[in-house]
Amino acid sequence: MCNGARMNVSANNSGWRRFSRAVSVIVSALAVAAGTLAAAGTASAQPADVRYVSFGDSFTSGPSYDPFGGCPQLPYTWPKRFAAQWGLGGDWFDASCSGAVVDGRGTNTFGEQLAAARGALGPRTELVTIQFGGNETYGGAGRSAAWSVGLCIIDFVNGCNDPADPAAVRPHAVTGAEVARRLTAGDSGNLIGEIRRAAPNARIAIVGYPTILPDDTSVCMPVNGVEAADFQPRARYAHEMLQRIEQAQREAAGILGVEFWSLKAATAGRDMCKPVGQRWITRAGDFHEELLPFHPTREGYAAQAAALTAMRTR
Repeated sequence: MCNGARMNVSANNSGWRRFSRAVSVIVSALAVAAGTLAAAGTASAQPADVRYVSFGDSFTSGPSYDPFGGCPQLPYTWPKRFAAQWGLGGDWFDASCSGAVVDGRGTNTFGEQLAAARGALGPRTELVTIQFGGNETYGGAGRSAAWSVGLCIIDFVNGCNDPADPAAVRPHAVTGAEVARRLTAGDSGNLIGEIRRAAPNARIAIVGYPTILPDDTSVCMPVNGVEAADFQPRARYAHEMLQRIEQAQREAAGILGVEFWSLKAATAGRDMCKPVGQRWITRAGDFHEELLPFHPTREGYAAQAAALTAMRTR
């Protein structure tokens, strides 16, 4: 999995040993995240014609994995807090699933989530939220955007300003037009059209991702318990990819005539490189969290729910 990281370092060198431990943690996390692609389904029984329906990937459901083929959702994710703040009780349904994609075949697709939630959508449905983008491949790339960023971060020979791996997603391939196409004419058909037909009175909102990386072009990581603020100092590509996804989501919303709810401002200054207690994104070594790295903490999910509640009521 480290084809992009071509290193010529002595195995006896202490720097290599520290690097190896860091890489093993990151790659293990990526492997578990990829394993979620084998899971499918929803976390609870489906109510009929509810007021709110949620679709999304692990940033919505929480990065949990069921080896038996289910789709567990963590109990404190933002849709659950959001629905509680709304006072919905059981009058809502969350079809989100870790590892999910919009355009693709197999398991954990938006199309499968929509099929699972079809009975929950109806004339009473007031809001549908959609949070996808990180697990997609774009422009014929062999890896998803998330894998491309993760593997680039650990490429210490070439850096991460431009990914050396030819299978990595190129930022220019992530466009609003492409995201809009996937939502209306991809492998699962016209998903937005189906939602509109099933829930004609609902607002539809594409939800962006929270702030994950700091404002500069580096990536931090703890190495042997010691903070390495410049773990990957040449990480322009990783930052650009995350910005491109946000921009493409926003542009797609405009093309499709739906709302776009950005979480960037509400989570600014809470990226993964902030100290414990300030950061709202997990990272390798955050053993006080049961989440995978690069996903929201409990506090992060709570903050996102509050921000989205404000957007719903404006």
